[in-house]
Amino acid sequence: NRWHSLALAAAMLAAGAAPAATVTVYTGDPSWGAENSGGGSSTITATAARSGNGSLEMTGDRTRFFGLGNPYSAASNLGRLDDVLKLTMEWMIATGSVSNLGPDYSPALRLHIWDGNQRSELIWEAAYNGLYGSVDEGTWYTTGAGDRFHRWVSGAGGTLLAGALVTQSLADWQAGTTWYSDNAYVSAVSIGVGSSVGAGYRAFADNLTLAIGGVETTYNFETRAVPEPASLALAGLALAALAAARRRG
Repeated sequence: NRWHSLALAAAMLAAGAAPAATVTVYTGDPSWGAENSGGGSSTITATAARSGNGSLEMTGDRTRFFGLGNPYSAASNLGRLDDVLKLTMEWMIATGSVSNLGPDYSPALRLHIWDGNQRSELIWEAAYNGLYGSVDEGTWYTTGAGDRFHRWVSGAGGTLLAGALVTQSLADWQAGTTWYSDNAYVSAVSIGVGSSVGAGYRAFADNLTLAIGGVETTYNFETRAVPEPASLALAGLALAALAAARRRG
């Protein structure tokens, strides 16, 4: 029931911080992949390294970087929506980025949900969190655990109330049964860019954090680690020794 999440949160507070882990996501990780349906692209690069040697780079229209599951499959189940306590990311608009939707247009952070046969998304964007007019290009920002999300429902569009788009915290979307049943569950997460932003748009994201089922995990996007010079030297010596042994044989 709806008290489950509150009880879980209370238990976590009583025991201290939630168990936390950091998972490194490299380019080509089978648990993550891009969907580029509008001419844009999203891939892990070293262009704007954040925590390590990489971050997620997004350019152009309608691109998404999905992770952990399949948003289009009802069989993909990461856990109950009621058990989600946090979904955040770090993001930056690239210096020189050109947007058709306003200079402060941000990447979108999405929680993908199934509730019976209904597929929906809870979407974080800067426009609905009071950030327009205060975002600087080339500066990293972090979303907050209590930030506001809006909802898009497959076949119905944005969720409206009295003609206005509903924006509220994850906790408010979870509360009661107005928006979701007790059986709603998360099928995937994603970071991406919406349509109509234009080919000149470029932004970055890193450190997506999802707390669900009492476990908090941060997904850090990285390019493949480059061996240290000493390691390269040792590898070279090993190859030379192997070649010498073959010649002697």
